[in-house]
Amino acid sequence: MPIRPLPFALLAVLAALSASAQVPASPLGPLSPTTGLVLRDDVVRALIQESSGDRIHDGVQRLSLIARDSLEGYSEAAAWTKAAAEAAGLQDLHLEAMKDGPQWRATRGELWVAGPHRYRVTSYADLPMSLASGSGSFEGTDLELVDVGLGAQDADYAGKDVKGKVVLSRGNPGATLRTAVVKLGAVGVVSSYSTPPWNEAHRRDGDFPDQVGWAGVPRSLIPQGMRTPFLFMVSERQASELRAQLREGPVKVDVSVATQAPTGHLSIVSGVIPGTREGEEVVLTAHLDHYKPGADDNASGSATLLELVRTYTTLIRQGVLPPPVRTLRVLWLPEFEGTREWFSHHGADPVRRVAQFNFDMLGASLTRAHSRFQVSYTPDWNGSFVNAVSESTVAFMNRFNGVAYPPRKEFRIGSVTGSRDPMDAHMERYSRGSDHQLFNDHGIPGVAFATWPDDGYHTSGDRPENVDPTQLHRAAFAGLASITVAAWAEGTGALELARLVAVHGVRRVAEDEFRARSDLAATPAAQLPGFVRLARAGVRAGYQREKDALRSCLALGAPAEPVKAMVRALETAEEQALKRVEAEARTRGVSLKEPAPSEAERRARAFVPVRVKGQELASFDELERHAAPEAKARVDAVKAAMSAAATALRERGESELRFYQLADAVASYADGKRSVADIRDAAHAEYGYVFPVDALVELFGLLEQGGIMTRGR
Repeated sequence: MPIRPLPFALLAVLAALSASAQVPASPLGPLSPTTGLVLRDDVVRALIQESSGDRIHDGVQRLSLIARDSLEGYSEAAAWTKAAAEAAGLQDLHLEAMKDGPQWRATRGELWVAGPHRYRVTSYADLPMSLASGSGSFEGTDLELVDVGLGAQDADYAGKDVKGKVVLSRGNPGATLRTAVVKLGAVGVVSSYSTPPWNEAHRRDGDFPDQVGWAGVPRSLIPQGMRTPFLFMVSERQASELRAQLREGPVKVDVSVATQAPTGHLSIVSGVIPGTREGEEVVLTAHLDHYKPGADDNASGSATLLELVRTYTTLIRQGVLPPPVRTLRVLWLPEFEGTREWFSHHGADPVRRVAQFNFDMLGASLTRAHSRFQVSYTPDWNGSFVNAVSESTVAFMNRFNGVAYPPRKEFRIGSVTGSRDPMDAHMERYSRGSDHQLFNDHGIPGVAFATWPDDGYHTSGDRPENVDPTQLHRAAFAGLASITVAAWAEGTGALELARLVAVHGVRRVAEDEFRARSDLAATPAAQLPGFVRLARAGVRAGYQREKDALRSCLALGAPAEPVKAMVRALETAEEQALKRVEAEARTRGVSLKEPAPSEAERRARAFVPVRVKGQELASFDELERHAAPEAKARVDAVKAAMSAAATALRERGESELRFYQLADAVASYADGKRSVADIRDAAHAEYGYVFPVDALVELFGLLEQGGIMTRGR
């Protein structure tokens, strides 16, 4: 029987059907019984197998050759990153110029011992970070070197004349500059300081005697009209040699420093993987600036972003992934400063930014640097689906990578040139200290990926050889798995995500109730009447966080009715949890009746702060620097309260970064709905510490006076 040709219209329909059949399906699916993720198992395998820690390590080595804390060095790194991102497939790539200002650069920096056996101690040419950024020019010979110990207090200088001389210090360089140079007339400082306060729990000066610390000369420290001093950084071993020579007799040094501060600007490298839905973004950030070598911090994060881009564009081109629903906005920028400036230009863009993922210090070897991989939660006041996504990703990675030779080879996340260290990833309660804090302060749920601690942090020991390609691969996968959910979720996939949020929320609110009841059990009877309120507030805060996380799935396109049903289930569970807490209190013989409020409590309940539009990123530190003299007592009271809180949290074993810029962390709770008393209760739920209500009233009063806050209704 002869075959008749098909009509043209039918051929066109079949061609269209064939083309549509080739469009890859959404990477999201029901919760996988194998992985515990809402990503399809084949997508998980593709993300692992396509990404590479070895490629990332190549990028780390390249960036580590550049001193990214000077204008020329940063510009070179930005140009290289832009070219690499273009080769990786990022679109709309451009450099966004930041505002012009003085940009420090050095052309020479040498420190010599003059005699009798003249030798060079250190030089900018050999180790750029040995000359602190911001140092001023200076030429001098036969300058006397004076050891001032810590160099922070007047007592360190008793009986010592340092005017016109160079001081040798092992204390904080800022304090030494303030006392030795600004107050007593020294011409410069040689310092062996290497450990910032927030890292003292992991490393002390002298633990690694050949490491050189990283420091700067703050412009704000030097009075107007005064010559900017120089600051050389040396290792503890070098400082010990100098002190040994001083014990034998006077030591003279020669100093030759040539620096400039030309007007110029740094730039933000920005590009996108375009999404199919207009006006929605997921933001990925890594800070590009740092000293040389600065391998883990933060060549690792910058190079990882390049690999994330390459992995996505490759899988989209191969048809494994469809284009994302939401645009991926990728930013390489100067830490904090660049993010603040980016928000000043783009904070009011008509774009809904559903999540932000920050990549900072990702590759430290778990064994060589005594580190571990961690992912931070968002703050409790900024509950989001990203927390459950991060939890499920961490659980999956640990389960299939907790041994050196896991049986499921397709789920092994390692690298050809990397270690076989067992996986040891952790979820950490909200900590600050990198750019994710600024996104959270702006209301955008921000998650941070990091390896912490790191024995080489902010020292010359932060070198590529201490960065593990396997750890880089794991960090890359953690980012890919989380970002894929945030950028591709819609419709059914967003509903499956809501179910994941509900499952993980059950565990988190159980932990909140456990903490509340444990605290009740440990509280002395005399303090119980006031503490019951805090216990109840802690439970409510946990449930509110998880309800907010569920509602965040609505913005991704999850159907409203099922999500509302999950929220109602949480509300029912919250009532039951509160009854259990109250029953716990009754077993201690505590009345649930609120005690009469004090005057400070009444003021706190009446004060409902809300952040002024455009001041989302203003900080208490800024306000303190510009506070009027008559406000000093109030500022000091707030600082004392925050210092006491930090001491208490430190003694309880909390990470130092948990209370970094603590006043700003507490201020971020101001939403125009919570009173200062409510913020006190919510901050207790987050940190497990009772902030004095009178100090919080002062904090928000000062922020109001500074134009950062106003009073809501």
